[in-house]
Amino acid sequence: MSPFAAFPFAKQSSWARWLSWGLIAVLTCWLLGEMVLSTRWRMAHDQAPLFYEAYLMRALGRMPYRDFFDFQMPGTYLFYYLLGRASNFNEFRIRLIDLGLLLGLMAMTVRLMRPLGMQSAFLAAILFGLKYLQGGPSMALQREYLLLLGIVAALWLVGEERLPVRWRMFLAGMGVGVAVTIKPQAGIALPVLLAWLRFSDPLLLRRALLPLLGGVSLPIGGMLIGLLVGGLWSPFWEIVRHYWPLYAQINGEMEVVSGRERWLFILQQFPRLGGHGLWLLPAMLALGFSWKRLRSSTDFRLLTLLLISGIVWGFYPSFSGQFFDYHWLPFLYFLLLLASLAMEERLLQRGWLIGMFSLLLVIAWNVRPPTVVLRQLQGKPIAPLGGRVDTLAAFLENRLRAGDTVQPLDWTGGTLQAMLMSRATLATPFVFDFYFYHHVSHPYIQELRRRFMASMEAHPPRFVIAIISEDKPWVSGPDTSREFPELQAFLEKNYLVRMQRKDYVIYEHR
Repeated sequence: MSPFAAFPFAKQSSWARWLSWGLIAVLTCWLLGEMVLSTRWRMAHDQAPLFYEAYLMRALGRMPYRDFFDFQMPGTYLFYYLLGRASNFNEFRIRLIDLGLLLGLMAMTVRLMRPLGMQSAFLAAILFGLKYLQGGPSMALQREYLLLLGIVAALWLVGEERLPVRWRMFLAGMGVGVAVTIKPQAGIALPVLLAWLRFSDPLLLRRALLPLLGGVSLPIGGMLIGLLVGGLWSPFWEIVRHYWPLYAQINGEMEVVSGRERWLFILQQFPRLGGHGLWLLPAMLALGFSWKRLRSSTDFRLLTLLLISGIVWGFYPSFSGQFFDYHWLPFLYFLLLLASLAMEERLLQRGWLIGMFSLLLVIAWNVRPPTVVLRQLQGKPIAPLGGRVDTLAAFLENRLRAGDTVQPLDWTGGTLQAMLMSRATLATPFVFDFYFYHHVSHPYIQELRRRFMASMEAHPPRFVIAIISEDKPWVSGPDTSREFPELQAFLEKNYLVRMQRKDYVIYEHR
């Protein structure tokens, strides 16, 4: 029998049923409207660098770590390579793929939550869709969103009784393994599953342990073999050993902190729960009213799995110590699942009115259209970065000749998106310059600077585009700088300023 078997609740009153499904219908129409409008969204934030790197892989045959420097996990590059190949880097197609992934995640959510009630299952899926789109273009296709697909698939497969136990555990393990190849911290899902299996059904754990671990090992082993066969292991391991520890000292306010200051920042940010704390109200009410009633049913296992997952993923942003909005996405997902249970009168019974009122209150306060949708409804332009991307892309498209290369001095400021739109070729192995300006006295950063300058001198690019605006992610704190004297001297000697604006400068080789 499945560990998530249906529990025979009392029949729901008709007026409660109409109210619940009416709310779901309203939110569904809202979500569909936002989905349609979101098809016009442009790339933003981390998408442009990752898609440009995918373009380097597909069109130019350049491989991460060996041919261009970046510190992401191999699974991230593989996902974006596949996304770029499927969309041909067309922004409209990328949006359709993103929405398709969202619908798939919502379908898995309904399947996962179904034993606790179809109303809460649909509401949880719709609320997550609304909150995901509420993050706007900068939230789209973030790595936490991609790894969440694997984690949710794993939880759903654990209870999928139509598959033999060993197969569903193997596939669930693969879901966790794929998530780990995107971000190693996603491995926290494995001890959650193991602990849950141990305490809910020790007999199932004995049958499931080896298939589960085998499934986790397959994507990770495939990743390691791919790195070794492709000659990428040595540069990848160099980045892991030398750069990751430095990057880990940068907090969410782009400050270099370590030791006591880092722990104080984590202790200050963690209780804020990414601004999602209000959802705890309906979630705690739903748990409080239904806990004893569910305890005698097999669905108590699913409830405890969701609760443990929510608690554990609440600590996930602390691992990086940065606490960006997208780091809270997995925690928000499980919190929404628990909060949605407040809709089920059959679960809460006498406490349903209180739970439903709290849920409606939080939805009214916390769920709102993204800023970009409001601009669309007002007929205002939604060009990324106020039109900077399109201006840079037009400049490159009108001037690039065969064999020309471009070097960005940027990260998320629009240059890489413009280079992707114009299919510009990267001049050096360095996709962005963020890492040149923190820990500047560290031997590894000094080595990166030397490599960069050697590459610039050996193969001078036709154009150099430098973003100089304050929205560039400059790092502050000890041993940081905004100066790169060797680079500045090289530009002054070999380049003319072709275009200068308050937020960027375009240099052209003499």
